[in-house]
Amino acid sequence: MLKKLAIDLIMTVLILLAFAYQLTGNTVHELIGFVVLGFFLVHNLALNGRWYATLLNGKYNGRRIVSIAVNLLVLATTLTLVVSGLVNSRLIGGLLGVEGDFLPREIHTTSAYWFLVLMSIHLGMHWRLIMAEMRKRGGISASSRWRTMLSRCAAALIAAYGVHASLERNLYAKLIAYFSFDYWNFDESVLSIVLYFAQYLAIIGVYVCLTHYVLKWSQKERSSASATMKQRPTPARRKLTEALSMTTGDAKPSCRPGRSGQ
Repeated sequence: MLKKLAIDLIMTVLILLAFAYQLTGNTVHELIGFVVLGFFLVHNLALNGRWYATLLNGKYNGRRIVSIAVNLLVLATTLTLVVSGLVNSRLIGGLLGVEGDFLPREIHTTSAYWFLVLMSIHLGMHWRLIMAEMRKRGGISASSRWRTMLSRCAAALIAAYGVHASLERNLYAKLIAYFSFDYWNFDESVLSIVLYFAQYLAIIGVYVCLTHYVLKWSQKERSSASATMKQRPTPARRKLTEALSMTTGDAKPSCRPGRSGQ
C-alpha cells in the first residue's frame, strides 16, 4: 500500500512540474509525461493487478463504492491524459512528420486538471495512513493535543489559500474546458517559481483536506449510529428481559386466598 501511495505522490509531483510548461519547455514537459506513463504502468499492472482481480468480490459499502469510483476515474483520466499527450507530442510528431491539433491539446489540458483534482481526492482518502506512516518514521507514538491543533490550523490555512489559488488560476473553468490557457510570468526569480508551485500545492491541499475530514466525519457518524442501535432495545431483547425478570422473582407473585378455619 505504501509503495502505491509513494508512486501516487511522485506522479502528482511530476504532474506539477509538467504544469510549468513555460518554465520547463516542451522537451522536458514531454519527457516528464513519458516518466508519468512508466509510473502509471507500474502502478496499475505490477501493484494493482490483484485489486482489479478482486473488484467484484466482497461486500460493497459506501466507502468502498466511493473508493472504487475515484480509482476508476483516476484511471480513465490518466489514460485520456496519456493518449492525448501522445497524439499531441511534438517529439513523436516530429519523427512521424505529423503536426498536433487543437482538440487533442484541449483534451490534454482538461484531463491534466482533472487528474490533479482526482489524485488529490485519492490522497485524501488515504491521508490517515500517510500520516500514520509519517509518525512511525519520525518515532512519534504519543498523541499531542498541541500537535493536533497546529496541524488542523495549518490544514485550514492551506485550504483557504488553495481556494484563493483555485479562483486565481481559473481552475473550475479549466475543468469544464471553458478556458484552458494558463500563463505565469516566470521572470527567472526564485520567488515567482516558489509562488507558482505553492499555489498548485495549496489546490491539492484543498481536496486532500476536504476528502480527509468528510470521511472522518462520516465515520464518526456511522460509529455514533451503530452505538445508538446497540443501546436501543429490540423486541426480542425486550422479551428476553421480561423472561429473565420472571425467573429472578422480579415479577409480583399471584396470591390465591385460602379457606378460613371454623
